[in-house]
Amino acid sequence: MGETATPGQGSFSWRVACGLAVLGLTLAVMALAQSSHDEDDPTANQVFSGGAFGYADPAGRQVLVPVETGLARGMKGFRQAVAAPGRIVPLTFAGVRRGGDADRDGITEFHETPGALFAAGGPLGPGGDVFVATDGFLAARRVLGVTPLAGEGDGRECPAALRDTLAARAGRPVLWCRNVAAVEGGGELHLARFAPRGRDELVTLAYADGQGLVYLDYPATTDPGGTWREDDGGEFPVAGYTPLFAFRTAAGLELAVRVDGGEGAAMDLYRQEGDAFVPFVAASWSRS
Repeated sequence: MGETATPGQGSFSWRVACGLAVLGLTLAVMALAQSSHDEDDPTANQVFSGGAFGYADPAGRQVLVPVETGLARGMKGFRQAVAAPGRIVPLTFAGVRRGGDADRDGITEFHETPGALFAAGGPLGPGGDVFVATDGFLAARRVLGVTPLAGEGDGRECPAALRDTLAARAGRPVLWCRNVAAVEGGGELHLARFAPRGRDELVTLAYADGQGLVYLDYPATTDPGGTWREDDGGEFPVAGYTPLFAFRTAAGLELAVRVDGGEGAAMDLYRQEGDAFVPFVAASWSRS
């Protein structure tokens, strides 16, 4: 005599099968994305690269990585955070938050924002930005401290020889050039703005370590609504430009930078390719 299904047994089996199918599809999609994480889209490299930007709560005891639920579920292996100016803080995965309602300006409180939540194993700055990473990601890198120049206005003037080199490379005069930060090991970061060509503007970050220069260009077009950032008045936001920390890899330097503007904060990790920095991991958010 054949077995008789008990009430609910069929629906339970159906739910299990559907759950396994969804899980398998999610893992397949994540594996596919992870296999191509380093190609073209730095925003897509959040999580799949083994690293992602996040920020601490007002007490500095929790970290949130504001990513969608599927990505957040895959972050259980992210165990460390790198905070400015180059500190490593251990993390414990605390779960996935689905989030609440944003206010009318689209800015959410820490406790309302969806994403992956972590408990910090040490104190972090209140609301401070961090880079959350897997052990494997950091095993291939050495963390370097970056010290922004404080108490010196917008930084010291660049050496004359560097100004000449930058002008020759850009093919236009330098309007100003400032030393904005020191990198552990002797390197320095210099930020320069060049004379415009019509509506074309250019600011360049140059990393100098005594062995050569590595460049990161910020081209822009003059616009009444903002040139580099919304409502910037045509001025590069030097006061809101903050190098956070760096990584040394076999290929060269990787540099994390935060840029603040009227529309929020943009977080970028750039990696060295020859004499240029190229986008690697990127995130942006507006938050209270």
